Amino acid sequence: MNSIIAQILAMALGRVDMRSTIIETKRSAIGGVLIALFLLTAYGALVTALALWVSTEAGAVAAALVVAAAAIAAALVTLAVVAVMNRQTEQARIARQLAMRSQADPLASGLMRELPEMVRQSPIASTALVAAFVYVMAKSRGFGRPPAE
Repeated sequence: MNSIIAQILAMALGRVDMRSTIIETKRSAIGGVLIALFLLTAYGALVTALALWVSTEAGAVAAALVVAAAAIAAALVTLAVVAVMNRQTEQARIARQLAMRSQADPLASGLMRELPEMVRQSPIASTALVAAFVYVMAKSRGFGRPPAE
């Protein structure tokens, strides 16, 4: 999967020949589908073998219950692992966003950090301060004016 992502990024950045990238991507996709098919076949054979083995020991109904319980347990473990991984990914994304915000513009990030407290203490003064800040930023960056030629 990582190779497909790497190929797409390389293609987007213009570092790779388009035709060879398409061929490699197709080949990787076909290989992935075949691998998934073989893994599903092996999983089906494993479940069947487990059911047959348990049925010789405890009977058909008990075998079905054991296989179902094992499948539910595996699904719950998988669900928990995916939830933990998603939470870690979300926390990493939030950390990256906070790092980018603090590096982007220290004046604006400091103002945004202090703004809620300022609004609670003095709404009129904070509104005037924000309006003045917006006016200064608009004048300094030339928003609303055509570019100078």
